[in-house]
Amino acid sequence: MPRILFVTSTPLAPWRGASHRVRHDLAALIALGHTVDFLAPPGSAAPDVPPGVRSLSTPLLPFCRNLPPGPSLRRFVTDVVMAAIAVAACNRHAYALMHGIDDGGIVTGLAGRLTKTPWVYERTGDFVPERPRGLSRFWHAVHRLLERRALRHASAVIGNDTGMVELFSRLNCRSRACVIPDIPAIDEEISTAARNLAMARYRTSPDQKLITCVGSYTRFQGLDLFFNAMPHVLSACPHARFVVVGGDTAEIRRMNEALDRAGIADSVCFPGRIETVELAALLSVSDVLVSPRRAGVTAPIKVLDYLKSGTPIVAADTPANRAILSAENAVMTRPIPAEFAEGIVRLCESPHLGAELARQGRETLRRERRSPQAFRQALDHCYAYVLSTT
Repeated sequence: MPRILFVTSTPLAPWRGASHRVRHDLAALIALGHTVDFLAPPGSAAPDVPPGVRSLSTPLLPFCRNLPPGPSLRRFVTDVVMAAIAVAACNRHAYALMHGIDDGGIVTGLAGRLTKTPWVYERTGDFVPERPRGLSRFWHAVHRLLERRALRHASAVIGNDTGMVELFSRLNCRSRACVIPDIPAIDEEISTAARNLAMARYRTSPDQKLITCVGSYTRFQGLDLFFNAMPHVLSACPHARFVVVGGDTAEIRRMNEALDRAGIADSVCFPGRIETVELAALLSVSDVLVSPRRAGVTAPIKVLDYLKSGTPIVAADTPANRAILSAENAVMTRPIPAEFAEGIVRLCESPHLGAELARQGRETLRRERRSPQAFRQALDHCYAYVLSTT
C-alpha cells in the first residue's frame, strides 16, 4: 500500500478537538493498510496513536515547546523547521502523498512544492482566533497567504463540516473538496465496574440529579453561562450536583473561589482532566449534559460524545451547537442564564422527555454517519481520487 507522510504542526494534547481528529485520521489510514510516517512538533503527546505509525523526530527548538494558539513568530519558525524535515523525509522515501492537518497543511504545501510530492490539506476550523493586534497582524497575514497558496495547490482539501466548503469555494478549490464529519472521541465500552465507580464518586445521594459539563475554562466555551445558571437550578432543584470536567489546577482554584463567593461551591465538583474510560462512565450516569458554547460554527466533538452516551442534552442555541443539535435531540435555549437553567430543570423533572431526546440523539449520529467506519470510507474515497489523478 502507498506510504503516507502525515503532518501536524500543532502540539497534540488529549483534550483538544484537533488532537482527536489526528487520532481518527491515523487510525483510519492504518486500517486502510497505508504505511504512515507521522511528523509532529516536539513535546506532543498524541493520544492512542495506533500501532504501525512511525514518528519522525523533531528537534526541540528554544522557546517553542509551548506554542500559543494562532500565528506567531515561534510557530512560523517551527513550521519552517518541520518543512525542512518533511523535505528530507520525501528525499529518503517515495511518499505517494502527504497529508497535512490545519497548520500542518502549510508545512506539506511548502515541502510538496519543493519535492513535487502531492499533498492533501485538511482544515478543521478547530481554532477561532481573536482579533490580531500589533505585530501579530503581520504573522496572521503571512499565515493567511501561505494557507491560501497551500489550499489552492493541494491535490484535495478536506473539511470537517459543510461550513468549510464556503472557504474552499472562495479559493476555487471546491471541485477538490471533501467533507469528512467529525466522529465521537470516546469509543470505549463502559463496563459495569466503571459505571458503579462513577456513581460512587460523583453521586453523594441516590436522589441527586447529576448535571455534567465538559470543557475548558474560557469564555469561548461559554462556561460563564453555565456557572451563572447554577443558582437558578439550585433554587428549583436543591439536590442538583454539578460536575465540570477539564482545566488545570490554577483554573480550578479560580473557579472554586468564585463559586465559594456565590455560596454554591459545595454543589460543584471539579475532577480535572480525567481518562476517557472514566469520562465515558460519567457521561452515562449523568442525568443532564450541558453544552453552553457560544462562539464558533463547528460542532464540538464533546457534543458528539454527549449524543453517543445516551444522556439528554441542554445546549445554548448558537451556531456551533446547531451544527449537530436541534429541538429534535436536545433542549435548546437562548444563551441566558435563567433560560439555560430552565432547560436543565425541565430535563431533571421530565425523564420521559430526556429518554426520547437521548434516543433521537443516537439516531442523529447514525443518520449523519458519524462512525469510525464511515470516517474511514470517506477518507479512502478522498485518497483514491488523489492517487488516481496524480
